[in-house]
Amino acid sequence: MSRTRTIFVDLQRLQLDPDSASIIINLMMAANDIALANQCLKKIKSEESRIRRPIQRGAAMYFIRLQCGHLNEGLKVIQDIKDNKQLFSRVKLCSQTAKDSFEKMADCLKGGKENKKFEQYVGRIRHNTIFHYDKKLINKALAARAGRKESSRSKITLGDDISLFRFELSDDIVDSIVCREICKVPRNADLRKEIDDIMDWASDKAMALIDFAGEFIYKYIIDHAAV
Repeated sequence: MSRTRTIFVDLQRLQLDPDSASIIINLMMAANDIALANQCLKKIKSEESRIRRPIQRGAAMYFIRLQCGHLNEGLKVIQDIKDNKQLFSRVKLCSQTAKDSFEKMADCLKGGKENKKFEQYVGRIRHNTIFHYDKKLINKALAARAGRKESSRSKITLGDDISLFRFELSDDIVDSIVCREICKVPRNADLRKEIDDIMDWASDKAMALIDFAGEFIYKYIIDHAAV
């Protein structure tokens, strides 16, 4: 059976160190948003409804992209922690699991061994398909699909309820942008396996951020602002 624990926060005490407080709150926001996107993804995948299948595919793609978007913002918070002497010193006080999770994210920072991979996949998905729509990539994906007989037709679905309509054409274009333009999966490769491997890698980073955030935030609040 799942258990929870709740602590109350004294905001007056928390804001005595506004620089650290803002970073801690940003970390909370990133963890909340990533966790929610992940939960929604699991829920939409578990739905069993023939009439909503077009929605399920699009929604799953959306929550994957959304998780990448929030993960990109979360990485900025990891950099902020490294740049804050007080907070960075507290990372060493965490459990080995939390420290490993922090390092897993820190590896994605500029100069880190996984920075290039993070920027290619997570960064570009955030910049080009979730918070901004790149017209050049849209036109390139459209031309590529239109130029191949097997992908030259798509569809849209309209319903008398907002939960039933879906412009599947848009999903096809986004799928092409993510798979072919951002992730660079070649046409002779197993597309779903390649994409699943990349998304599993990104999800592993997302879970690392949440694991670190849970312990780090809890200990900080207990020491500085618990009622």
